[in-house]
Amino acid sequence: MANDISKTSIINLALANLGQKLISSADENTQTARTAGLMYDFVRRTLLRAHDWAFSLQWAELAASTVESPSLTLPYVFALPSNNLFVKKLSYEGIPLHHQLPYLLFNDEQGNKLIACPYENAKLLYVKDEDNTALFDPAFVACFALLLAAELAVPLAGDSNLAQLMLSKYQSKLDEARQTNKIEQFEVPEKISAFLEAR
Repeated sequence: MANDISKTSIINLALANLGQKLISSADENTQTARTAGLMYDFVRRTLLRAHDWAFSLQWAELAASTVESPSLTLPYVFALPSNNLFVKKLSYEGIPLHHQLPYLLFNDEQGNKLIACPYENAKLLYVKDEDNTALFDPAFVACFALLLAAELAVPLAGDSNLAQLMLSKYQSKLDEARQTNKIEQFEVPEKISAFLEAR
């Protein structure tokens, strides 16, 4: 079931942690909203990279590129998905899933992100740049609000000690999320196996 969390509510959770006045909209023309908006996507992407959030993990069959590989041992080149934020794992048909295979990330002359691999028909497990707040789980939202509060503490409250407190609370919440994943036994290889078995 989708939640009712919005960009505005996440910002307001951060502001509440700082004892700051709440905003009515993330788009309102106030210094608080503009400052929070400036930090919002930076913090979101930082948090997405910090942990294997299930809602942001995605499989993709990679599209072959005609760009020449910069590595002789990694001759096959593929374009990365446009919403790729962080590469987690590559999978190839016939190769055991637990094998860690090499790859090389690089950009072409136009700045497009590419990946060089040792085999054809590569599939990628990656962290996508998810910005749909309806998909955010409660643990992510809690961490997001605290990390955003840590970033806003100095520009809005002028308080570096408060920033450190928010950062400490964020780290504690992130540790809780990681522990919850262990309890739920969320494992990337199981998802890989299910994906391949369905083919």
